[in-house]
Amino acid sequence: MSKISAFFKDKFVLTMLVVTVLIFGAGVWFARQMTKPAAESPVNDAKQELLTITAADHVRGNSQATVTLIEYLDFECSVCGTYYPLMKNLEEEFGGQVQFVYRYFPLTGHRNALNAALAAEAAHLQGKYQEMFDLLFAKQTEWGGKTNSDRQVFEGYAQELGLDLEKFRADAVSKEVRERVERDLSSGRQLGVNSTPSFFLGGERIPNPRTLEDFRTLINAALLKAPKIGEEALGEKTHEHADIKIYLNGQQLDLTQEKYQSTEEKELNANTHLHDGNGDVIHKHREGVTIGYFLKSLGIEFSQDCLVLDTGERYCTDEQNELKFRVNGQANGQFGQYEFMDLDKILISFGPKEEDISTQLQSISDDACMYSEKCPEKGTPPTENCVGGLGTDC
Repeated sequence: MSKISAFFKDKFVLTMLVVTVLIFGAGVWFARQMTKPAAESPVNDAKQELLTITAADHVRGNSQATVTLIEYLDFECSVCGTYYPLMKNLEEEFGGQVQFVYRYFPLTGHRNALNAALAAEAAHLQGKYQEMFDLLFAKQTEWGGKTNSDRQVFEGYAQELGLDLEKFRADAVSKEVRERVERDLSSGRQLGVNSTPSFFLGGERIPNPRTLEDFRTLINAALLKAPKIGEEALGEKTHEHADIKIYLNGQQLDLTQEKYQSTEEKELNANTHLHDGNGDVIHKHREGVTIGYFLKSLGIEFSQDCLVLDTGERYCTDEQNELKFRVNGQANGQFGQYEFMDLDKILISFGPKEEDISTQLQSISDDACMYSEKCPEKGTPPTENCVGGLGTDC
């Protein structure tokens, strides 16, 4: 063999060796990348906000529950019709532990899905949302799957439910009702919903369970992970104060009454309370304490539309009256789920829808400021077991 032939042969062998090493190295690197744990996705605040329950949502079950199941549905969807009795079973079984929320998501391929959603919302304005909801699914085979849009069939259902037909007709085509349905549609699209039914349990989308037992398993798992009702995911120790007023039909609820006050002999709740005979200042000693938690500590039950005193008196939104919730002068849809902050000014007011509550807002005291380090001009805070301002161990 010539020197030239030997040279090219050695060069070829060397080249093949280098290529082999590179391929092997690339394979090792690729294998490591494939087996490397995926980085955790950051919490999507925008998504969580879309899943936050508001006063406009249709809620069944326990409004104070720490586990929420949201269904985006289409009344004309046959699969939604299949899930309807299953959801009723779940409501009966878990109604005391879970809040069930139903949101509209009429699909464009269904000619009467939007009409049905508008009908349900129009019925809601006359206090018959659930009755219309049940009727739409019970008679789905009668009106679903049509090739033409037909509002009259829903007017017949409204008449069957004893609704004011003229009001129902006007509401069903109103801007207010259409915007309410479109709000659900918009939130669903932003959450990635493109089919019905779509379920969100505990803030996460879940695959559609195949059986009632599968659904039970998922809900029980969510209940095990969630805080117990009333604990509302209480967090670190804190020391914050908010001013509050509650008006019922124009009369201020007297929170200075002994039954609402915590004392050294009788502490109603260590995490939040009123004391020293002051009914204007809420004391908060744990992060996560909400207005609902505070009200419950006083024996006052609540939902998005009702306030029930320890005496049994009920104040519920209807055609003439509504329950208003204001934080620092602004309307707030969270109500019971709202976690009050240091120096918030809170108003809960029940009365006529058109009532001017400006005087009530002005009546809220500035007493919370004297407990906070944010207001040194107020001087030394009143004596209490745990006064020391924000950031102290109390």
